[in-house]
Amino acid sequence: MVMIRKCTMYDVPQIAELSRLWAEEAVTFAYPASNVEKISNQLGDYFWVAEQKNRIIGYTHGVIQTSQYPIFPLNSQFLEIHEVYVHPDYRADGIGHQLVDRITDEAEAKGVTHALVGSSNLDWQRIVGFYERHGFKMWYVQMYR
Repeated sequence: MVMIRKCTMYDVPQIAELSRLWAEEAVTFAYPASNVEKISNQLGDYFWVAEQKNRIIGYTHGVIQTSQYPIFPLNSQFLEIHEVYVHPDYRADGIGHQLVDRITDEAEAKGVTHALVGSSNLDWQRIVGFYERHGFKMWYVQMYR
């Protein structure tokens, strides 16, 4: 059984290992691994982990921002999700969905009803579908060549 819970300092080394694995997968354009220090500095109400049998198998984190974007009311608060990652062996188990639900539920419990997420994942079509299932809508597209 998977438990979704807030990340603690004790979890940071396992998060760093997952971040390294993510970077090695090379599925996200120009995404470097986070080290223990960087991860430690990101801990708080919006850093959640998926744990199974005392092993961290996924995580998400984000921050509350103040909007200057035209899609949200000016100066309103919104959750910006920075990362969602699940170990490849557990991706078909719905854990990513549980993590997104938990971080957005936390924001909504504190009165933050808007959320924003971006991704530089190379499989962007699948990622768009993933977030659309959570009520996210396309705002804009940015491309390169």
